[in-house]
Amino acid sequence: MMIAPFRLLFGFVAVLVSTSIQCQTVSAQFGGLFGGPKVETIDTQTVRQLLANQKKQDDQAKQNGSEVSDPGFVVVDVRSEKETQVSVIPGAITKAMYEKDAAKYRGRLVIPYCTVGGRSGAYAKQLVGKGVKVKNYKGSILKWVDAGLPLVTLEGESTNRVHTYSDRYKIPSKYEQVTE
Repeated sequence: MMIAPFRLLFGFVAVLVSTSIQCQTVSAQFGGLFGGPKVETIDTQTVRQLLANQKKQDDQAKQNGSEVSDPGFVVVDVRSEKETQVSVIPGAITKAMYEKDAAKYRGRLVIPYCTVGGRSGAYAKQLVGKGVKVKNYKGSILKWVDAGLPLVTLEGESTNRVHTYSDRYKIPSKYEQVTE
């Protein structure tokens, strides 16, 4: 009669272990989005305002012949080189540029973005683990274009092209969608 409770307990433990393994697999597949340090997010309006304020300060400094101040933030595009070659958010730098000179940005708020926020969320968690101040731009470049905001090439030229990684995403008609 004592065997039944042990079978029940063994079955319960087996389900817990199986669920734990499945959760770890899902976490690994999604770049650690479901575990690890919590990362704050930032919205489109706030990112736009930060960039607009910085551009205004830079323009005024250049006009006055004074030194351009370092902003208290850096916007980092974590998409692939293929994607960033199409366009970026004005004022953003690539992940490679950030990592090449990370010391230059020490103490600043890092705002990573990608296509929708998944890759940038995973990257943000890595940075938080290194003690970096981070806010993930949730919604990323798709929210940026949904708001009708401008894009530029890495050379700073205005463009309406945006790499969306997949054609499953719909963008406003004023933009040209690139998926390859």
